[in-house]
Amino acid sequence: MIRPAKRRDFPWIFPLLEQIFDEMDLDTVKALPADQFYDLMRLGFYSDHYRYSRHRCWVAVNSDDRPIGVIVLYGYDAQDVIDASLKHAFPKVGLPLDTIVFAGKEALPHEWYIDALAVDPDAWGQGIGTKLLTQAAEIGRERGFKKMSLNVDLDNPRAERLYKHLGFKPTGQMTIGDRTYAHMVKAI
Repeated sequence: MIRPAKRRDFPWIFPLLEQIFDEMDLDTVKALPADQFYDLMRLGFYSDHYRYSRHRCWVAVNSDDRPIGVIVLYGYDAQDVIDASLKHAFPKVGLPLDTIVFAGKEALPHEWYIDALAVDPDAWGQGIGTKLLTQAAEIGRERGFKKMSLNVDLDNPRAERLYKHLGFKPTGQMTIGDRTYAHMVKAI
């Protein structure tokens, strides 16, 4: 089953997202002590507008209603607030106000954007990622979007093949942090 994330889901969602953070190897994330980063992401998850707010997350759950997959979604216009909305929490976790955790826009105009997609490794190969992507398209259509996008690391050909198989087409490249990603778009 796929459902919107709930407040209680954070302890299961964070390790899923952490797979992505580890792969991205962002200097800004690596510079933060693990406990500070966890606390910051927890505050962001509980907030209303942050990039990884529970309001932007949908989860695939197991029979115990525990998240085993997550997808994070927002529209292009949300990028103006997704990261700035958490600055007020920096002092709460011991960070200076000028800290930059995630920088730059990743979606292009008029796109319903998939910021993150992660599945528990124990559940790989069960079609959970595909189900989350299908749900993402439905949500995007309901919100009036005609296209959905994502960025896939050029060093992850397995994921790129999956996205191509599901109808995403590469439209260019984008640098996020110090890595290069294929920007892929699908009509919805």
